[in-house]
Amino acid sequence: MNIFKHYQNLIKFCFQGNCGYVASRFYLAEVLIEELGEWVDLKNKKVLDVGGERGEFCQALVQKKHCQAVNLEPKKLDFVWKTVSGRADNLPFKDKSFDVVLLRGVLQHIPTFKKEKSLREIHRVLKNHGLLYIMVPPWFSPLSGQDIKPFQYFPFKMARHLRNSIFDSQIKANSLAELGLWPMTFGATQKLIKKTNFRILKTTDILFRFHFLTRLPIVRELLPSVGWVAEKG
Repeated sequence: MNIFKHYQNLIKFCFQGNCGYVASRFYLAEVLIEELGEWVDLKNKKVLDVGGERGEFCQALVQKKHCQAVNLEPKKLDFVWKTVSGRADNLPFKDKSFDVVLLRGVLQHIPTFKKEKSLREIHRVLKNHGLLYIMVPPWFSPLSGQDIKPFQYFPFKMARHLRNSIFDSQIKANSLAELGLWPMTFGATQKLIKKTNFRILKTTDILFRFHFLTRLPIVRELLPSVGWVAEKG
């Protein structure tokens, strides 16, 4: 990757408002596709994208790498790719069905008591030595918090009040869970990956590309978005 061109793209997206947000998603999807290529030749491989929303990422995967991609999504949306209805903790697939499973920005939306079961389900449907890719914004990063950011560091009622007052939003939920958020730190995510019998191959700093920062205990909790490449053990 040309790191200077990468930063130019990120800066450009920042000044494009909502259009930049959409463009950045497609751009970072391309970055991820190329990054996965470092670990596995995706051609003709079976890939599952858990919680892939409308299926744009699967569409891009097939167009660029000619693999077999399946989108899994519990919501009813205007899908652009073949989508199976289901949830991470009860995958509707046979054992050892996929070469690669993706969990991009989804783990923080899975209830705490279902997280371990979800990763064990992914372990079940992966082939031997298959790859799991997880991406999360650590809870203390500036990009976490979603509807209540940048006040996610405060107690929920205070965060809601500040968000509604300053940004004129209409948050009525009484907890993070009601917003569909069950926060994950870097440390907790890494511990969960290891607990569910995956072997971590690489940790990545998705935006800045300074991957060595993911090895620094405090700094890695503040990174905007981090990723794990892990192998089924």
